[in-house]
Amino acid sequence: MIKLTRRTLLVGTSALVAAGTVSFRAMAASRTYHALLVACTEYPALPQRNWLIGPKNDAGLVHEYLLKNVPDPVRFAPENVTLLAKDVPGAKGLPTHAAIKAALADLAAKVQRDDFVYLHLSGHGAQQPERAKGDETDGLDEIFLPVDIEKWINRDAGVPNALVDNEIGDALDAIRNKGAFVWAVFDCCHSGTATRAVEVDDELERKVEFADLVGGDEAARAAAIKTYEDTVAGASRGLDENGARKPAFNLTPTGGEPITKGKLVAFYAAQTVETTPEMPLPKGTADAPRFGLFTFTILSKLAENPNVTYRQLGQAVLQQYSADSRTRPTPLFEGELDARVFGTDKTDAVMQWPIIVKDGQATIGAGLLHRLTPGSKLAILPSALSSLSDAVGYLEVESAKNLESRVKPVEFEKKPALKLADIPANAYARVAEIAVDYRLTVARPAETKGLEKETELVNSVLDELATAKETGFNIELVDPGKSAELRFAVMCENAIAGAAKDASDKPALWFLPASGDVTLKDGSKPPLIIIHPDDRQKLVDPTTRNLRTIFRATGLSRLAAASDYKPEDVDVQFQVKRRDKDGLEPLQASAVPRVSPGDEVHVLAKNSSDQLVDINVLYVGSDYSITHIVAERLAPQATLEEGLLAFTDTSFGMERMIAVLTEAPPESEKEDLSFLAQDGVAAMTRGLGPASFSDMLADIGMAAPTRSVMRLADKSGPKGAVMIFPMETVPRA
Repeated sequence: MIKLTRRTLLVGTSALVAAGTVSFRAMAASRTYHALLVACTEYPALPQRNWLIGPKNDAGLVHEYLLKNVPDPVRFAPENVTLLAKDVPGAKGLPTHAAIKAALADLAAKVQRDDFVYLHLSGHGAQQPERAKGDETDGLDEIFLPVDIEKWINRDAGVPNALVDNEIGDALDAIRNKGAFVWAVFDCCHSGTATRAVEVDDELERKVEFADLVGGDEAARAAAIKTYEDTVAGASRGLDENGARKPAFNLTPTGGEPITKGKLVAFYAAQTVETTPEMPLPKGTADAPRFGLFTFTILSKLAENPNVTYRQLGQAVLQQYSADSRTRPTPLFEGELDARVFGTDKTDAVMQWPIIVKDGQATIGAGLLHRLTPGSKLAILPSALSSLSDAVGYLEVESAKNLESRVKPVEFEKKPALKLADIPANAYARVAEIAVDYRLTVARPAETKGLEKETELVNSVLDELATAKETGFNIELVDPGKSAELRFAVMCENAIAGAAKDASDKPALWFLPASGDVTLKDGSKPPLIIIHPDDRQKLVDPTTRNLRTIFRATGLSRLAAASDYKPEDVDVQFQVKRRDKDGLEPLQASAVPRVSPGDEVHVLAKNSSDQLVDINVLYVGSDYSITHIVAERLAPQATLEEGLLAFTDTSFGMERMIAVLTEAPPESEKEDLSFLAQDGVAAMTRGLGPASFSDMLADIGMAAPTRSVMRLADKSGPKGAVMIFPMETVPRA
C-alpha cells in the first residue's frame, strides 16, 4: 500500500521505535552508523574491454553523500566509513577478496545492537556452475568479482577470489547476529539474455561473460564453457518456483529468525538474467562522469526525499526508470522494506537548504542529484519554517555539481534581486517551481550494410518531422549510439538473433528502448514499420503516429518523477487476481510482478482526508497504448473499490498501471484524463508556465514545445501526484 501525504514540514515529530518507547532522535544519538563501500574497476585477469570506470565514481558519490548529505541526526563519522577502491580520495586500499572479507569481519566484530550498516558493492558480477551440486535451484552460483579474481580452472574451486552469494550472506549474517540493521546495495549484474540491436556508445554493462573467466588450454576451456551453457539451458533463468523474479544473492531467509537478529534490506540493480549499465550522468550534462545507473538513481531519489521507506525509495527508482524509457533492467528490492531509510523520522521532506554566503558567492548543499540545474528558481526564506508566501526574494542556479550549486539573487515573482549582503542570516533556499522536460531524445539509425538506401530515407523523414509544426510531439535527434530515450534501427527481422524461422526478410524501421535491446521471446516484439523505399509517405505517416503515441506515453511517466504534491491520507492499492487462484494479492509499486492473459487488476483507494480528490487510472501498454480505465471523484472518507481490467494476449512486455491523483477545488469539474487515451504503436521553453498540476497533464496531450513548469505555492491548486505500478505481461505457460 502506498501512503500519499501532503508535503509539509512537520516539526517536533518523532518516530517511536523499540515497542514505542524510544524516539528516533534518541536512538540515532546512541547508535553508530557504519558503511563499507566497494568499487571494482580494473581487473588484471580480464581483458581490458571488461574494465569499468563508473564504480569509483559511484563510491566517491556515495562517500560524499553519507558524510555530508544524510538527514539530521543521522551521522556517518569518517572513521566509520571504509572505502575500498583505486584512485578515490579517502580509499583505504584496493577491493581485493581478502580486503573485502576483512572489512566485513571487522564490521561484525565491532557493531553493537541497533547499529546501522550500509554496504555498497559496485563492479562486475557473473555466474559460474555451482561448486556444491544442489546448493542452487538453477545450478548456478551468482558471484561478485573483486579486482584480484583469477581464471576459472575447475568446478570445485570456481572463480578464484570471487565472492559467492553464500559467502556474502554468511558475512552479513555475522553482522546481523550482533543486532545491527544492514542495508546492502548491489550495483552489478550476472547474466544477460537480451540482444542489443544497436550499439550505445556511452553505456557499458556491468557483467562478464563466463568465457572471459575461464582459463586452461583450449580443450579445457571448451569443456568448461559447455558445462556452463548446459547448466544455463536447464536453469529457471532468474525465476523461482512460483514464477517470481529471483534476487541475485540469497540473503533473506524463508523461515523464522530470532527476534534479536538485525533486519536486512537488499537492493539489486537487476534480476539474474539482466545486465545493468554505467553511463555519463546526469543525462544532458556536458562532460558528465560515468556512474552506475542504479547507484545514481538511488542517490538522486534519496537526495530529493530522504525521509522515505525502502519500499518508497524502490518505487521512486522504478518510476525514474520508467520516466527515462528504460524497460530493462528491472531492479529488485527485498527485506524489511517498510522500515525508513537510515531509520529516519517519519516526516515529509521539503526541498530546501541553508544558504551559505562566503567570499562574494552564494551556495547551497544541493545540486544535480536534487534535480537542480542552471536556471532553476528557489525562494529565499527567513527560516526553515517559513512558508513560500514569506519569500523575501529569489535565487537562480548558476552552476550545479551533484551535491552543490552556486546560486545568485534574481528578479522573480515581482520581487527585485537582493544583494548578497541583504540575504538574511540563517536563510533557506526552497524550490519555487518544478519543471518537466517533455522533449523526447531520439537516436538516428546506424548504417546497416545492404540497407543504405532505406537508412537514408529514414534519416530524411526524421529531419522533416523534427522541424515540422503541430505534430503532437517534440523530438531532439542525436547521432547513432548517443544518449537517447528512443532508438531507431533499420534491419530485417530474420537478421536478429533468436528470430523465428518464418521471420520477415523485409527491411523495417524498428523503435527500440534506451538500451537498444530487442527481444523476440515471450511473445514480445518492439514496434516496427515496413520500409517501402519508393513510397516516402508510407514511412512518414506511421512514423508520425508512432512518435506522437510514444511521446504521450513517456510524458506521462516523466510527470510521475516530478510530482510535487501528495494528497494527505489518500491510500491507493492495486491488486492482482490470478486466473487460476482465488483471492487478491497486492501489486507493490516497488516490485515488478509478472502477469498473464486472464489475470485481473483491481483497485482499492480511500480518501481519508477532508478534501475532494479526483482519481484517474490509466494503463500504458508495452506498445505505448494508453487505456483510460476510470475517473472518479472521492469525497472525504469515500472509498473506490472495483475491478479494472483483465489482461489479454494482444501485447506482451513491460507495462504500467498509472494512478493520477488531483486535489479537487469545491464545485469544480471532475478531472477526466480520457483525452490521453490512444491506440498503441503498430507491430519553446516556457517563461512562467501553467499554474497547476492539471495544466501539466494537459501539456502531455498538446505536446508542449519543450518543457512544462509548475509554480509552487502554499495554497494553490489543484495539485496532484502520479504513481506508476510497473508489471511484465508474459504468455501463460
